[in-house]
Amino acid sequence: MRLRLALNKLKREKRRAVTVFVIFAFLSLGINFTLGGIGSFIGTINDFSHIGNVEFVVQGVSVENLTRFGEVVNYLYFDEGKVVLNGKTYNALIGYGRFEVPKVQSTPKGVYVLAFPEAKKGDKLEVNGKTYTVLGSYYYQMGEPIVLTMDKGENLYVFMRCNDTKALSEFLMAHAKVRYFMVYGNGHVPYEDELNNVKTFVMSFFYLMLGAVLLVKVLVTVAHIRGSIREVGVLKALGLPDSFAFTLFVGDYLIASLLGYTAGIVPGILLGSRSSLFSVSVPLRPNYTYPLKFDAVIILAIVLLVSLPYLYVSRIRTIEALRFVPKRSSLLKFLTVFFVVFLASGSAYFALAGIEKLANFSAPFNVWVMGSPEKIAKLPGEKAGYLPGQSVNEITTEVYFFNYTSIFEKTLLAGRWFQRPDEAVVEVGLARKLGLKVGDTIRVNLLGVERTYRVVGISDASFYNYRALFLPMQGFVEPKMDFMKVRDPEAVKERLEAQGLKVYTLEDLRRMTEQNLVLFKTPVYTVMLVTFLVSVFAVFTLIYLEIGGNEKVYATLKAIGIPDSHVEREFLRKTVPSAVIGSLLAIPPALKVGYYIGNILLPVNISLDDAFRVLPFLLALYVTYALLTVLIVRRVMGKLEVVKALRA
Repeated sequence: MRLRLALNKLKREKRRAVTVFVIFAFLSLGINFTLGGIGSFIGTINDFSHIGNVEFVVQGVSVENLTRFGEVVNYLYFDEGKVVLNGKTYNALIGYGRFEVPKVQSTPKGVYVLAFPEAKKGDKLEVNGKTYTVLGSYYYQMGEPIVLTMDKGENLYVFMRCNDTKALSEFLMAHAKVRYFMVYGNGHVPYEDELNNVKTFVMSFFYLMLGAVLLVKVLVTVAHIRGSIREVGVLKALGLPDSFAFTLFVGDYLIASLLGYTAGIVPGILLGSRSSLFSVSVPLRPNYTYPLKFDAVIILAIVLLVSLPYLYVSRIRTIEALRFVPKRSSLLKFLTVFFVVFLASGSAYFALAGIEKLANFSAPFNVWVMGSPEKIAKLPGEKAGYLPGQSVNEITTEVYFFNYTSIFEKTLLAGRWFQRPDEAVVEVGLARKLGLKVGDTIRVNLLGVERTYRVVGISDASFYNYRALFLPMQGFVEPKMDFMKVRDPEAVKERLEAQGLKVYTLEDLRRMTEQNLVLFKTPVYTVMLVTFLVSVFAVFTLIYLEIGGNEKVYATLKAIGIPDSHVEREFLRKTVPSAVIGSLLAIPPALKVGYYIGNILLPVNISLDDAFRVLPFLLALYVTYALLTVLIVRRVMGKLEVVKALRA
């Protein structure tokens, strides 16, 4: 009976029903597009992280020699060289190869590039004096850009699934020159920490967006009931229970919202699963089931949140409702909408801003050299030892061994450089992850032996995502790194690379950081766009429901010749101040939330200076909201039928 009444009410108020349906269909489309993209991305990186367990760079062997040890997933015969894009020169790994993930290979038709965010499909790339067309640009977990050509280089990069890592290691030691060799054993997944951080980081933005959407839905539902308050009063005067009035006046809204949300699920998932969320392509494996578990929770949340206004219905006094004294919409509703929207989008922006600032880091060196201890010993500068795969308080990290007097003392944020064999300096990211401060004690596992060190300093040097440990030089570790400060880093790099050394300039390190940022920019922009559109639809709905609920008042204004500009000014006095106050109130908590989300990936620092940078953008948004308010009021007032409203 009640369901039939709600459906009949929907038929009578088709325009309102269509409006609610479209709003929730759009929200569903945006949410499922985001979930579809996130699900596909997570599925893809999980696939990638399990397809191989050995990664190395060698000389003297071929891919064919390696197939007896397992399946080669990605390989590249390369030489290190330079490429020119848009007049700018970049260092790159250039050669012939095939990558199963992403699925690309060398072709005479042009070049594919990986880990090269500056290059886009269709760009012209100059390689060794020849000009090629970029056929595709893909993300890859590599520090230097990769350019796939038809020319084979002397070095071989391999990522493979190995059945016997010991046999492979013995073969390479006997037949090849090994530059790099990493085995992901004991259940460790390649890039596991980085991939998990990326997943957590991206999903944080989804929760921001979802929270904003659900809170806006509650506000809109309450506004819907307030628009029908006189009818609710009539039903209560006739003795009908509150549950009946609620079903009649919220049931239609609930039906329209559920139908709208359901209608947006399939197209949203299909679009998101087939689209890249990133400006550089990440080949996605469609994941149609991942969003559905979230949709089930969201639908339940819609039912519960839309049902919350039952409490409001039970508090409506019959006499006040029957008086039909139209209540002006509260400024608080608009203020809450804008606060929630700016909190979600501002948190996303500040998280990204904090990470982007790390790409402009400074260092006490501008050339970083890696090579054999014999070659490193002949170079000027500071020498350092290196051991990957060690652990600090059971967290896997990298350990760097320095002298008691070091140029890296300049990178200290707190404390001092170590002066005793049992003292350590911790990078800021690892310190935040483990909650360490100067004076704490840590357990360090070095080559299977656990040792205890006291933390005497916190450093912001840029190693291993700021999560490394610095210890005094040990006799069992030979120096394999050298750090120099020179006048012409590029010339020094070219000279040292000719000697077979691995060299990074400070500019190379900054570019590598920017390459990693590619993963995170588009999810942030997606959250900001969707929350803005949610705010536009919320403003539209609140204005539409208020005019619809008081249509006799507004029809009378039109009938006596009051221009629509009068109504426009009325709503401008609500939306614009609400946007200004809401955005400013949202900035402090957004800074805190953005700081928390950014630190999932890197040790970011966010300050009020970052907030001041968004003020010009906020001014543009205020003007946009003002224009949208005028357009919305004109459209709603233009649809108002004066005669019909006055007869009601």
